Amino acid sequence: MGVSSVRLVPAPADGILPDGFFVTSNRRTWIKLKGEEIEVKDIRMDCCIVVDEDKKLAICMEPRKVKKGMLVVVGKEGVREEGLFRFMKEQISPERPAYVAIEEIARKMLEIKRKGGRIFVVAGPAVIHAGGREALADIVRMGLVDVLIAGNGFAVHDIEASLYGTSLGLSLATSRYVEHSHHMWAINKVRAYGSIARAVKEGLIKDGIMYECIRKGVKFILVGSIRDDGPLPDTIMDMLLAQDLIREEIKKGVDLVLVLATMLLAIGVCNMLPYNVRVVVVDINPMVIAKVHDRGSEQVIGVVTDVGLFLRCLQEALKALMSGSRQPKGAHHLSGSPS
Repeated sequence: MGVSSVRLVPAPADGILPDGFFVTSNRRTWIKLKGEEIEVKDIRMDCCIVVDEDKKLAICMEPRKVKKGMLVVVGKEGVREEGLFRFMKEQISPERPAYVAIEEIARKMLEIKRKGGRIFVVAGPAVIHAGGREALADIVRMGLVDVLIAGNGFAVHDIEASLYGTSLGLSLATSRYVEHSHHMWAINKVRAYGSIARAVKEGLIKDGIMYECIRKGVKFILVGSIRDDGPLPDTIMDMLLAQDLIREEIKKGVDLVLVLATMLLAIGVCNMLPYNVRVVVVDINPMVIAKVHDRGSEQVIGVVTDVGLFLRCLQEALKALMSGSRQPKGAHHLSGSPS
Protein backbone atom coordinates (compact mmCIF):
# COMPACT_ATOMS: atom_id res chain seq x y z
CA MET A 1 0.00 0.00 0.00
CA GLY A 2 1.27 3.46 -0.84
CA VAL A 3 1.81 6.14 1.77
CA SER A 4 -1.24 8.10 0.65
CA SER A 5 -4.66 7.72 2.17
CA VAL A 6 -7.58 6.59 0.05
CA ARG A 7 -9.35 9.13 -2.11
CA LEU A 8 -12.93 9.68 -0.96
CA VAL A 9 -15.60 11.24 -3.18
CA PRO A 10 -19.24 11.84 -2.18
CA ALA A 11 -21.87 9.86 -4.05
CA PRO A 12 -23.64 12.30 -6.41
CA ALA A 13 -27.09 10.70 -5.93
CA ASP A 14 -28.81 7.72 -4.35
CA GLY A 15 -27.56 4.54 -6.02
CA ILE A 16 -25.07 6.46 -8.21
CA LEU A 17 -21.32 6.25 -7.56
CA PRO A 18 -18.47 8.59 -8.47
CA ASP A 19 -16.57 7.75 -11.66
CA GLY A 20 -13.66 5.38 -11.09
CA PHE A 21 -14.96 4.04 -7.77
CA PHE A 22 -13.00 1.10 -6.36
CA VAL A 23 -14.70 -2.21 -7.17
CA THR A 24 -14.23 -4.84 -4.47
CA SER A 25 -13.22 -8.48 -4.87
CA ASN A 26 -13.96 -11.25 -2.38
CA ARG A 27 -10.50 -10.86 -0.78
CA ARG A 28 -9.89 -9.34 2.64
CA THR A 29 -9.35 -5.64 1.99
CA TRP A 30 -7.87 -2.74 3.97
CA ILE A 31 -7.82 1.00 3.35
CA LYS A 32 -5.41 3.60 4.65
CA LEU A 33 -7.23 6.51 6.28
CA LYS A 34 -5.35 9.37 7.94
CA GLY A 35 -2.32 7.16 8.49
CA GLU A 36 -4.30 4.25 9.93
CA GLU A 37 -5.02 0.94 8.19
CA ILE A 38 -8.67 -0.14 8.50
CA GLU A 39 -10.14 -3.46 7.37
CA VAL A 40 -13.23 -3.23 5.18
CA LYS A 41 -16.26 -4.89 6.78
CA ASP A 42 -18.65 -7.32 5.05
CA ILE A 43 -16.39 -7.82 2.04
CA ARG A 44 -17.94 -9.31 -1.09
CA MET A 45 -17.39 -9.19 -4.81
CA ASP A 46 -18.46 -6.37 -7.16
CA CYS A 47 -19.37 -3.71 -4.61
CA CYS A 48 -17.91 -0.41 -3.43
CA ILE A 49 -16.31 0.82 -0.21
CA VAL A 50 -18.16 3.45 1.82
CA VAL A 51 -16.21 5.26 4.55
CA ASP A 52 -17.29 7.03 7.73
CA GLU A 53 -14.26 9.20 8.56
CA ASP A 54 -15.42 10.13 12.07
CA LYS A 55 -16.01 6.52 13.09
CA LYS A 56 -12.98 5.26 11.12
CA LEU A 57 -15.27 2.70 9.53
CA ALA A 58 -15.06 1.19 6.04
CA ILE A 59 -17.95 -0.94 4.78
CA CYS A 60 -18.36 -2.94 1.60
CA MET A 61 -21.73 -1.91 0.20
CA GLU A 62 -23.87 -2.78 -2.81
CA PRO A 63 -23.98 0.28 -5.12
CA ARG A 64 -27.80 0.33 -5.06
CA LYS A 65 -27.71 0.95 -1.29
CA VAL A 66 -25.38 3.96 -1.42
CA LYS A 67 -27.05 7.25 -0.49
CA LYS A 68 -26.24 10.70 -1.81
CA GLY A 69 -23.30 12.23 0.01
CA MET A 70 -21.81 8.98 1.31
CA LEU A 71 -18.03 8.95 0.94
CA VAL A 72 -16.96 6.34 -1.59
CA VAL A 73 -13.41 5.10 -2.22
CA VAL A 74 -12.24 6.09 -5.70
CA GLY A 75 -9.19 4.57 -7.38
CA LYS A 76 -6.73 2.05 -5.94
CA GLU A 77 -4.42 4.36 -4.00
CA GLY A 78 -4.52 3.54 -0.29
CA VAL A 79 -6.27 0.19 -0.84
CA ARG A 80 -4.70 -3.18 -0.03
CA GLU A 81 -6.18 -6.57 -0.91
CA GLU A 82 -5.02 -9.92 0.41
CA GLY A 83 -3.40 -11.93 -2.40
CA LEU A 84 -3.89 -11.58 -6.14
CA PHE A 85 -7.38 -11.48 -7.58
CA ARG A 86 -8.48 -11.70 -11.18
CA PHE A 87 -11.26 -13.24 -13.26
CA MET A 88 -10.83 -16.09 -15.77
CA LYS A 89 -8.02 -17.75 -13.85
CA GLU A 90 -7.00 -21.17 -15.12
CA GLN A 91 -8.09 -24.09 -12.94
CA ILE A 92 -5.87 -26.83 -11.63
CA SER A 93 -7.79 -30.11 -11.51
CA PRO A 94 -6.09 -32.84 -9.41
CA GLU A 95 -6.90 -36.43 -10.36
CA ARG A 96 -7.95 -38.45 -7.35
CA PRO A 97 -10.89 -40.69 -6.43
CA ALA A 98 -14.06 -38.74 -5.64
CA TYR A 99 -14.82 -40.84 -2.55
CA VAL A 100 -11.67 -39.36 -0.96
CA ALA A 101 -13.07 -35.86 -1.49
CA ILE A 102 -16.45 -36.94 -0.10
CA GLU A 103 -14.92 -38.33 3.08
CA GLU A 104 -12.91 -35.12 3.50
CA ILE A 105 -16.09 -33.08 3.06
CA ALA A 106 -17.89 -35.23 5.62
CA ARG A 107 -15.05 -34.81 8.11
CA LYS A 108 -15.03 -31.05 7.55
CA MET A 109 -18.79 -30.81 8.07
CA LEU A 110 -18.60 -32.64 11.38
CA GLU A 111 -15.60 -30.58 12.49
CA ILE A 112 -17.43 -27.33 11.69
CA LYS A 113 -20.52 -28.37 13.64
CA ARG A 114 -18.45 -29.51 16.62
CA LYS A 115 -16.99 -26.00 16.74
CA GLY A 116 -20.40 -24.38 16.50
CA GLY A 117 -19.91 -23.26 12.89
CA ARG A 118 -22.50 -22.86 10.17
CA ILE A 119 -23.07 -24.82 6.95
CA PHE A 120 -25.10 -23.59 3.99
CA VAL A 121 -26.59 -25.80 1.27
CA VAL A 122 -27.35 -24.25 -2.13
CA ALA A 123 -29.39 -26.71 -4.17
CA GLY A 124 -31.06 -27.12 -7.54
CA PRO A 125 -34.03 -29.34 -8.48
CA ALA A 126 -31.69 -31.96 -9.95
CA VAL A 127 -31.13 -33.04 -6.35
CA ILE A 128 -34.70 -34.33 -6.38
CA HIS A 129 -34.72 -35.61 -9.97
CA ALA A 130 -31.45 -37.54 -9.48
CA GLY A 131 -32.53 -39.32 -6.30
CA GLY A 132 -30.69 -37.30 -3.66
CA ARG A 133 -33.81 -36.23 -1.78
CA GLU A 134 -33.80 -38.78 1.04
CA ALA A 135 -30.06 -38.40 1.59
CA LEU A 136 -30.19 -34.61 1.85
CA ALA A 137 -33.26 -34.82 4.09
CA ASP A 138 -31.31 -37.14 6.37
CA ILE A 139 -28.33 -34.74 6.43
CA VAL A 140 -30.71 -31.95 7.48
CA ARG A 141 -32.19 -34.28 10.10
CA MET A 142 -28.65 -34.88 11.46
CA GLY A 143 -28.45 -31.16 12.23
CA LEU A 144 -25.71 -30.49 9.70
CA VAL A 145 -27.45 -27.76 7.68
CA ASP A 146 -28.04 -24.25 9.00
CA VAL A 147 -29.28 -22.45 5.87
CA LEU A 148 -30.83 -23.81 2.67
CA ILE A 149 -30.81 -21.61 -0.43
CA ALA A 150 -32.75 -22.91 -3.42
CA GLY A 151 -35.18 -21.97 -6.15
CA ASN A 152 -38.92 -22.45 -6.37
CA GLY A 153 -38.49 -25.65 -8.43
CA PHE A 154 -36.37 -27.36 -5.79
CA ALA A 155 -39.05 -26.97 -3.13
CA VAL A 156 -41.88 -27.76 -5.56
CA HIS A 157 -40.40 -31.08 -6.64
CA ASP A 158 -39.44 -32.03 -3.09
CA ILE A 159 -43.06 -31.46 -2.05
CA GLU A 160 -44.34 -33.21 -5.20
CA ALA A 161 -42.25 -36.23 -4.18
CA SER A 162 -43.83 -36.19 -0.72
CA LEU A 163 -47.38 -35.98 -2.07
CA TYR A 164 -47.16 -38.16 -5.18
CA GLY A 165 -43.83 -40.00 -5.18
CA THR A 166 -42.83 -38.24 -8.40
CA SER A 167 -40.53 -35.47 -9.59
CA LEU A 168 -41.65 -33.63 -12.73
CA GLY A 169 -44.22 -36.37 -13.11
CA LEU A 170 -41.69 -39.22 -13.16
CA SER A 171 -41.78 -41.90 -10.48
CA LEU A 172 -38.76 -41.60 -8.20
CA ALA A 173 -38.99 -45.35 -7.61
CA THR A 174 -39.10 -46.52 -11.23
CA SER A 175 -38.33 -43.40 -13.37
CA ARG A 176 -41.50 -44.14 -15.32
CA TYR A 177 -43.89 -41.38 -16.35
CA VAL A 178 -46.92 -41.06 -14.09
CA GLU A 179 -48.60 -37.65 -14.45
CA HIS A 180 -47.15 -34.30 -15.55
CA SER A 181 -49.70 -32.32 -13.51
CA HIS A 182 -48.30 -33.40 -10.14
CA HIS A 183 -46.00 -30.42 -9.60
CA MET A 184 -48.79 -27.94 -10.37
CA TRP A 185 -51.16 -29.79 -8.04
CA ALA A 186 -48.46 -29.70 -5.34
CA ILE A 187 -48.09 -25.93 -5.70
CA ASN A 188 -51.85 -25.48 -5.54
CA LYS A 189 -52.17 -27.53 -2.36
CA VAL A 190 -49.43 -25.60 -0.56
CA ARG A 191 -50.86 -22.26 -1.69
CA ALA A 192 -54.16 -23.27 -0.13
CA TYR A 193 -52.36 -23.68 3.22
CA GLY A 194 -50.56 -20.35 2.83
CA SER A 195 -47.04 -21.59 3.59
CA ILE A 196 -44.83 -24.66 3.57
CA ALA A 197 -44.63 -24.52 7.38
CA ARG A 198 -48.41 -24.62 7.68
CA ALA A 199 -48.62 -27.49 5.18
CA VAL A 200 -46.15 -29.44 7.33
CA LYS A 201 -47.92 -28.56 10.57
CA GLU A 202 -51.32 -29.60 9.17
CA GLY A 203 -49.94 -32.91 7.90
CA LEU A 204 -50.04 -32.32 4.15
CA ILE A 205 -46.26 -32.67 3.75
CA LYS A 206 -45.04 -35.70 5.66
CA ASP A 207 -41.41 -36.13 4.59
CA GLY A 208 -38.58 -34.72 2.52
CA ILE A 209 -36.10 -31.87 2.65
CA MET A 210 -38.52 -29.00 3.23
CA TYR A 211 -40.29 -31.09 5.87
CA GLU A 212 -37.01 -31.64 7.74
CA CYS A 213 -36.09 -27.95 7.42
CA ILE A 214 -39.36 -27.00 9.11
CA ARG A 215 -38.91 -29.62 11.84
CA LYS A 216 -35.27 -28.65 12.54
CA GLY A 217 -35.82 -24.90 12.29
CA VAL A 218 -33.44 -24.59 9.35
CA LYS A 219 -33.57 -21.19 7.67
CA PHE A 220 -34.54 -21.56 4.01
CA ILE A 221 -34.48 -18.90 1.32
CA LEU A 222 -36.36 -19.79 -1.88
CA VAL A 223 -35.27 -17.49 -4.68
CA GLY A 224 -37.72 -17.00 -7.54
CA SER A 225 -37.12 -16.54 -11.26
CA ILE A 226 -38.98 -15.82 -14.49
CA ARG A 227 -39.38 -19.58 -14.99
CA ASP A 228 -41.41 -20.27 -11.87
CA ASP A 229 -44.80 -21.94 -11.86
CA GLY A 230 -47.11 -20.84 -9.09
CA PRO A 231 -44.96 -19.93 -7.28
CA LEU A 232 -45.04 -21.41 -3.80
CA PRO A 233 -46.13 -18.83 -1.20
CA ASP A 234 -42.66 -18.93 0.42
CA THR A 235 -40.80 -18.14 -2.81
CA ILE A 236 -39.29 -14.64 -2.88
CA MET A 237 -39.96 -13.04 -6.26
CA ASP A 238 -38.21 -9.77 -5.38
CA MET A 239 -34.60 -10.56 -6.35
CA LEU A 240 -33.10 -7.66 -4.42
CA LEU A 241 -34.90 -8.75 -1.26
CA ALA A 242 -33.67 -12.33 -1.79
CA GLN A 243 -30.12 -11.05 -2.20
CA ASP A 244 -30.40 -9.02 1.01
CA LEU A 245 -31.70 -12.01 2.96
CA ILE A 246 -28.82 -14.18 1.75
CA ARG A 247 -26.33 -11.44 2.63
CA GLU A 248 -27.80 -11.18 6.14
CA GLU A 249 -27.26 -14.90 6.68
CA ILE A 250 -23.69 -14.63 5.38
CA LYS A 251 -23.01 -11.79 7.82
CA LYS A 252 -24.10 -14.06 10.69
CA GLY A 253 -21.25 -16.37 9.71
CA VAL A 254 -20.70 -19.27 7.32
CA ASP A 255 -17.89 -21.83 7.32
CA LEU A 256 -18.85 -24.16 4.46
CA VAL A 257 -21.16 -23.86 1.48
CA LEU A 258 -22.25 -27.04 -0.29
CA VAL A 259 -23.54 -26.21 -3.79
CA LEU A 260 -25.54 -29.00 -5.40
CA ALA A 261 -26.35 -29.00 -9.14
CA THR A 262 -27.26 -25.36 -9.69
CA MET A 263 -25.11 -23.12 -11.87
CA LEU A 264 -26.94 -19.81 -11.49
CA LEU A 265 -27.31 -19.99 -7.73
CA ALA A 266 -23.71 -21.23 -7.46
CA ILE A 267 -22.36 -18.14 -9.21
CA GLY A 268 -24.76 -15.80 -7.42
CA VAL A 269 -24.10 -17.05 -3.90
CA CYS A 270 -20.35 -17.50 -4.40
CA ASN A 271 -20.07 -13.88 -5.52
CA MET A 272 -21.48 -12.81 -2.16
CA LEU A 273 -18.93 -14.78 -0.13
CA PRO A 274 -15.54 -13.73 1.22
CA TYR A 275 -12.86 -15.74 -0.57
CA ASN A 276 -11.83 -17.63 2.58
CA VAL A 277 -15.21 -19.37 2.97
CA ARG A 278 -14.81 -22.97 1.84
CA VAL A 279 -17.16 -23.91 -1.02
CA VAL A 280 -17.84 -27.34 -2.52
CA VAL A 281 -19.59 -27.36 -5.90
CA VAL A 282 -21.06 -30.67 -7.05
CA ASP A 283 -22.25 -31.02 -10.63
CA ILE A 284 -22.21 -33.62 -13.37
CA ASN A 285 -21.18 -30.87 -15.81
CA PRO A 286 -17.57 -29.75 -15.22
CA MET A 287 -18.28 -26.47 -17.00
CA VAL A 288 -20.38 -25.37 -14.01
CA ILE A 289 -17.34 -25.58 -11.76
CA ALA A 290 -15.22 -23.85 -14.41
CA LYS A 291 -17.69 -20.97 -14.64
CA VAL A 292 -17.72 -20.50 -10.87
CA HIS A 293 -13.91 -20.44 -10.86
CA ASP A 294 -13.78 -18.03 -13.78
CA ARG A 295 -15.96 -15.54 -11.95
CA GLY A 296 -13.43 -15.19 -9.18
CA SER A 297 -14.40 -17.87 -6.65
CA GLU A 298 -11.00 -19.55 -6.51
CA GLN A 299 -11.67 -21.18 -3.15
CA VAL A 300 -14.10 -23.67 -4.73
CA ILE A 301 -13.53 -27.41 -4.52
CA GLY A 302 -15.31 -29.10 -7.41
CA VAL A 303 -16.67 -32.64 -7.53
CA VAL A 304 -17.79 -33.79 -10.97
CA THR A 305 -20.37 -36.53 -10.47
CA ASP A 306 -24.09 -37.30 -10.29
CA VAL A 307 -25.52 -35.23 -7.43
CA GLY A 308 -27.85 -37.99 -6.23
CA LEU A 309 -24.99 -40.44 -6.00
CA PHE A 310 -22.82 -37.83 -4.27
CA LEU A 311 -25.44 -37.15 -1.61
CA ARG A 312 -26.04 -40.81 -0.90
CA CYS A 313 -22.31 -41.36 -0.47
CA LEU A 314 -21.97 -38.24 1.69
CA GLN A 315 -24.83 -39.46 3.87
CA GLU A 316 -23.09 -42.81 4.23
CA ALA A 317 -19.73 -41.19 5.00
CA LEU A 318 -21.25 -38.95 7.66
CA LYS A 319 -22.98 -41.86 9.36
CA ALA A 320 -19.82 -43.95 9.28
CA LEU A 321 -17.73 -41.17 10.79
CA MET A 322 -20.36 -40.39 13.42
CA SER A 323 -20.52 -44.05 14.40
CA GLY A 324 -16.73 -44.32 14.60
CA SER A 325 -16.18 -46.40 11.46
CA ARG A 326 -12.88 -45.62 9.81
CA GLN A 327 -13.96 -46.05 6.17
CA PRO A 328 -17.43 -45.25 4.83
CA LYS A 329 -19.02 -48.38 3.46
CA GLY A 330 -19.60 -48.45 -0.27
CA ALA A 331 -17.40 -45.42 -0.99
CA HIS A 332 -15.88 -47.40 -3.85
CA HIS A 333 -19.23 -47.25 -5.68
CA LEU A 334 -18.70 -43.59 -6.56
CA SER A 335 -16.79 -42.86 -9.73
CA GLY A 336 -15.45 -39.53 -10.91
CA SER A 337 -12.87 -37.04 -9.75
CA PRO A 338 -12.96 -33.80 -7.90
CA SER A 339 -12.18 -30.79 -10.05
